Amino acid sequence: MTRQKFISHLKGIIPPVVTPFNRRGELDEGSFRENLQRYTGIGLGGILVCGSTGEAPYLTERERLRLVDVARRIIRPPEILMVGTGLESTAGTLRLSREAIARGADTVLVITPCYYKARMDADTVVAHYRAVARGISRPLLVYSIPQFTGLRLETQTIARLSRIRNVVGLKESSGDLSYVKTILRRVRPGFRVLVGSVLILYDALRAGAAGAVLSQANFMPEICISVYEAFLRKHGREAQALQHRLVPLAQKIAAPYGVAGIKVALDLCGYAGGLARPPLLPLSTQAKKQVTAALREARAGLEC
Repeated sequence: MTRQKFISHLKGIIPPVVTPFNRRGELDEGSFRENLQRYTGIGLGGILVCGSTGEAPYLTERERLRLVDVARRIIRPPEILMVGTGLESTAGTLRLSREAIARGADTVLVITPCYYKARMDADTVVAHYRAVARGISRPLLVYSIPQFTGLRLETQTIARLSRIRNVVGLKESSGDLSYVKTILRRVRPGFRVLVGSVLILYDALRAGAAGAVLSQANFMPEICISVYEAFLRKHGREAQALQHRLVPLAQKIAAPYGVAGIKVALDLCGYAGGLARPPLLPLSTQAKKQVTAALREARAGLEC
């Protein structure tokens, strides 16, 4: 896929796929493969491997690259294979990004380094992304998730990042619609902004976002896709009604229970979720009942 074709296909709904583990706590490649096979050809823009929902901080570099190997055999153009490769150091991020690209990643998603957050001023952040972008052969997306990193990038900093040649987009997961709208006004034309919150999906699309990376698309991809397609058809009421179905999945599963809750939802919807990797704990029986109730509320008579 050429650079221009890639950018034209960087849109729509992208699930940040979970990483299933077996009883020994190792990668369950069979379950991972089965999930991916169910996602292909249904209208998704692609998948994200090794994102936050994929428990990237708890994966070794070898495990991340193995997941890329498996995913590349299944995900075919025009669906995009995006891979999270952000580490704390610039050198480590560059090394892992190159390895992921060598194994078939179409693009890398690089989270903002955050351990020394007091030192992560605008110039430092820009220098980090510029070094990585210049050192790889495929496009790079910036990953901003301040609720995890503790870093909220200034919109002017994001505007500077958007003008680095190989930085083609941003995954913005704060859920702050006014912040996203300001970003969209300041970045260069053609820069792709993907949001990470279903709560602002429709309004973000109306404001100019190219799509969304949604944890809910792991277990209810069809409804997520339908919101995007209704938006493209300019059926605003339909898009809003469909998005309303997804709200309980964010407020009653993802927000209170995180990855463990999302994995339970996958199991209940016939996908392979399984347990989260320690130190994350499994859900209690009561929490599982609440996940079940949220799914029932979202389906409202539809198949999961």
